[in-house]
Amino acid sequence: MIEPYKNKALGRLKRARGQIDGIIKMIEDEKPCGDILTQILALNGAVKGIAPFVVESHLHTCGEKNLASKDSEKREKFIKEIVRACELSSR
Repeated sequence: MIEPYKNKALGRLKRARGQIDGIIKMIEDEKPCGDILTQILALNGAVKGIAPFVVESHLHTCGEKNLASKDSEKREKFIKEIVRACELSSR
């Protein structure tokens, strides 16, 4: 990955790791289920926010090379890869 996407993705992942530790502690301490659920949903949002950084970095690096390729199979494979990532992100 390239900057600034690498730094942003790592920052979010580290925050997510902290959120996971917090959720584990909440469960161990038998905190209210509603509070735990709120934190889990916040974690889901934080993790989902990482994918766009990875995709954008990928487009700047591999995308330029693959889309400019004279090899139509290589271009098509890359396009399908991006489409698949978009499909997965909408779930």
